[in-house]
Amino acid sequence: MDCEICRFKDNHQLLETKYWSINLSEDQYYLGRCFVTLKRHCGDLADLNEKEQKDFFKIVKKLEAAIRKAFGADLFNWGCLMNNSFEKKPWNPYVHWHVRPRYAKSVRFEGEIFEDKEFGSHYKRKTGKRVTKKAMNGIINRIKLNLS
Repeated sequence: MDCEICRFKDNHQLLETKYWSINLSEDQYYLGRCFVTLKRHCGDLADLNEKEQKDFFKIVKKLEAAIRKAFGADLFNWGCLMNNSFEKKPWNPYVHWHVRPRYAKSVRFEGEIFEDKEFGSHYKRKTGKRVTKKAMNGIINRIKLNLS
């Protein structure tokens, strides 16, 4: 089955496990923002099997540690909302997580300034910070370096 989620889960890949694909988002308003997507189509967190759950929590630890080390993130907002999957029929929910690293201080990297103006509050949902190809590749490489 092809869907919106399937189309982006191979872009800007940071890590792949047996059950999950981790990809950097095109939107880097929150430096290191990424998606953690289940490889199989599954529409509900309650339907994850035990192996998928255990693997997910290993990813949480590994990914947060890597982004903290790479850029100094102070906290992380994880969201698995899937609301857009129910905007129109046929519904097609797909378990995936949005990961937004949060920063108390601005970060300079590859000629870009990343500033979390909402730090200490709910993340800003509609953002759209695009960075240069050089910066995108640099972010990917820095996170990958710290994942190993």
